[in-house]
Amino acid sequence: MTEYVLFLVLGLSVGAVYAALTLGVVVTYQGAGVINFAVAAMATVPLYVFDDLTRGKLTLPIPWMPSFELDQPPATWVCVVVALMVAAVIGALVELCVSRPLRHAPVLAKVVAAIGVMLTLQAAVGLTYGTDARVRTPLLPTGVVDIGGASVPTDRIWLIALVAVLGIGLATWSRFSRTGLSIQAAAENERAAAFARLSTANLGMLTWVLASVVTALVMIMAGPATGVLTPDILSLLVVPALAAALIARLRSLWWGLVGAFGLGVAQAELQFLSSTKDWWPESARQNIGNVVPFVVIVIVLALFGRSIPSRGDEVLSSLPPVIVPKNRPIVVTAFALAGLVLLLALNGSYRFGLITSLAMSLIALSLVVLTGMVGQISLAQAAFAGTAGLFLSKIGTDLPFPISMLVAAALAACLGVVVGLPALRIRGAQLAVVTLAAGLTIEKFVLSNPAIADSTANIIPSPSFLGIDLAVRDGRDIARIEFGIMVLVVVMIAFVLVGNLMRSGSGRKMLAVRSNERAASAIGINVAGIKLTAFALASFLAGLGGTLIGYSRGQLSPASFGVFVGLSLLAIAYLCGITSVSGAAVAGASAVLGIAFVFFDEHLHVGPYYTLLTGISLILTVLLNPVGLVGKMQSDLRALGAMIRRRRGRDTDPTGTPVAAGAQDTEPRPANRAPREIGDVVLDARDVKVVYGGLVAVDGVHLSVRAGEIVGLIGPNGAGKTSFVDAITGFTPAQGTVTLRDADVAGLSPHARARRGLVRTWQAGELFNDLSVESNVRVADDIGNDLLKLGRDFFRPNGPTSDSVRASIELMGLQDVAARTPAELPLGRQKALGVARALALQPAALLLDEPAAGLDSVESLAFGEQVRDIAASGVGCLLIDHDMHLVMGVCDRIYVVEFGQLIAEGTPEEVRRDPRVIASYLGAADGDPGDDAPADAVSPGDRPLVPTQGVTS
Repeated sequence: MTEYVLFLVLGLSVGAVYAALTLGVVVTYQGAGVINFAVAAMATVPLYVFDDLTRGKLTLPIPWMPSFELDQPPATWVCVVVALMVAAVIGALVELCVSRPLRHAPVLAKVVAAIGVMLTLQAAVGLTYGTDARVRTPLLPTGVVDIGGASVPTDRIWLIALVAVLGIGLATWSRFSRTGLSIQAAAENERAAAFARLSTANLGMLTWVLASVVTALVMIMAGPATGVLTPDILSLLVVPALAAALIARLRSLWWGLVGAFGLGVAQAELQFLSSTKDWWPESARQNIGNVVPFVVIVIVLALFGRSIPSRGDEVLSSLPPVIVPKNRPIVVTAFALAGLVLLLALNGSYRFGLITSLAMSLIALSLVVLTGMVGQISLAQAAFAGTAGLFLSKIGTDLPFPISMLVAAALAACLGVVVGLPALRIRGAQLAVVTLAAGLTIEKFVLSNPAIADSTANIIPSPSFLGIDLAVRDGRDIARIEFGIMVLVVVMIAFVLVGNLMRSGSGRKMLAVRSNERAASAIGINVAGIKLTAFALASFLAGLGGTLIGYSRGQLSPASFGVFVGLSLLAIAYLCGITSVSGAAVAGASAVLGIAFVFFDEHLHVGPYYTLLTGISLILTVLLNPVGLVGKMQSDLRALGAMIRRRRGRDTDPTGTPVAAGAQDTEPRPANRAPREIGDVVLDARDVKVVYGGLVAVDGVHLSVRAGEIVGLIGPNGAGKTSFVDAITGFTPAQGTVTLRDADVAGLSPHARARRGLVRTWQAGELFNDLSVESNVRVADDIGNDLLKLGRDFFRPNGPTSDSVRASIELMGLQDVAARTPAELPLGRQKALGVARALALQPAALLLDEPAAGLDSVESLAFGEQVRDIAASGVGCLLIDHDMHLVMGVCDRIYVVEFGQLIAEGTPEEVRRDPRVIASYLGAADGDPGDDAPADAVSPGDRPLVPTQGVTS
């Protein structure tokens, strides 16, 4: 029992360090909207400044700047104050130079920038102070105290108390002070906070400085509780801090304290059990504590992932555009020949550097697929590569090459799917947290575990194929040409297949998910399947790269696949262009130990500064050139080509595609309308009820739509119209029955309902801005048989466009803008695009949610004619809109809801005369609205779209 008490206190002291970092993460996120992956690295700098001051010298964290020798070490309190001043300056600089310019940037940019800060600071510390471990001396009162029979160091008790007091004080300040409440208000809704005259910039500066100072103070006072002082070990303390921050749901400092202390205790007790108990598995004794944060993160996100709030920022920019390769045979052949010529021309370390670049380019390519194409941030790709290398060493000679390599990569893909499972509930920065923890767990618990990956026993045999020796070495030749050609062939095949994927239907679905997951699901895309497919494919590519690295080294080296290797690869991939295959090739060439590294290290001796330069370049790229080096080059080339074509008199659209002379933005023209017949019921919703918390948004509404019928659903704002549509399409939990073509679909997911024929549009458009107008609609051709179509797309990416897609584009009048992006269209054409995309699925029932919102009278008139044409094709239409001229002019029947309840239904004439509808929504002009009702001579579906007297919106 004594040992349990001792490890309990030791765990609480480690948890105190985690708690300080957790407070820094939560406070920074609330004030600036950034999950600060660099919080531990930022605290490491003042810690080294303090340590050097106690040794009698002042060393600022700037490489190449000499230290200032002091006559004698200053007083301890002076050392602490100076170190905290350095912490405040670092926090202010990061906020001013990095966080503030990216305040309205997408999550990926913020995560990459934070990683850039982390890499830069860690490299700067290593260059300035060295990487040798320094022993910490306690600052707090020393001695021992007896607790439950265990002799506990007094300084640990003081540390626990110090962090508890700091945490409680900070939580109380955040909850009750004016400034703390202002920070919470800005986190909830930044625009509203600005209207309330709260300076979000000043609040961000305050939180960055406060977080930096608090974490630095605790790290200084912690002494031996942090272990030895090294740049990399301390920087990785951010992982358990991030786990505790997720327990706190990124907003509660109280829960952050509890979670951090609990994590420290769990790690300490597990370490005690694993090192002292005979029944503990031998393979699970090494670094078992590193597993705890990952397990906690997965559990928290599985339980609360969707309820963890996003900060109320206004994102004004999008992810970098994807550059789709054309895969022209002549270009592919030219690159292959160039690679072969380089392999033949180089030798020794240069050829080995080129081979390393080729292998690393596969890991960078995995980031293009996962992050560039699908928007899923992974910081564990190097770990997946290392896992494949481990599997390859275990397979040995049991399987011949290349089957052994493919099996090892496939096993890495399986691991990638497991790690990617949380992506089904989260994305963005939270997913980056998961994958960072996964990468650290794989590195420490698997790759560095001698019981699993013994570097002396797990030798990777040299490959051979058809009797040809493909070994990397032969005597003094460290990079045989045969091995280099094998690597080149593997890499070229992978790049060609990924290029095919990017321009295929599967690539369009990936881009749709990246652009808008909700809209993707609404048109039948299995978002979960696409995400897991991307994780599997990306992990497979990373695994291929890992096997090639393993072959080149001859044995597994954990240092080749560590967390910081993965972070550096992400940095270089983003720097070179994370949304293009050519960017992946350049990233491979720029990777550590790659050909560019070898060249610059040989001639300029920049090897020790490579990580520092990478971190600084990454930050500058995020701030100034988010599309990366390759993206910027290709955009400049497109602009140059467009200028040349203009000078030659050839007109082009904004994408650079030539268009016919005279093509212009015309308003959609209605097609010739076919006679309309109303058939059987295709959609029947009964007793639909939606409850948000204690609020009943929809209360027992029933509604039916027949084939070829146009049914209106109207009511005041907040009446529950959109909630009803969300319910019957599966986007919100609801009670009741939903029948489509006599089949119950109430238990199906949104994408499954869409595939059955229940399709909707969105009030806000919800278009795929990463795709062209035609590709937005053409996604409908790619729905269904995902794995079968994925396999086909690798080899035959460009199938013919279906008749339904062409007909939808023509019906909505979008032919002249097919090559443009949705953002380049006026509102009316965007609305038309949303309808065309839904219509291309050939739905049985089409639900139109305020499609005329924002349209002028001419556009609304044209849209009404298009709705009639849609219904004439046999589609049952449910129209929700506040434009009463449109609704009364085209609908056959109308349902009216108020406060979630159905108050009237009938023909437009019956609804217009209903006193309850008049009182709650329509209102009346002069006199009784029924006095001026149109005659029944005109059938309901063919009445003209003209203002109806007595009706207002």
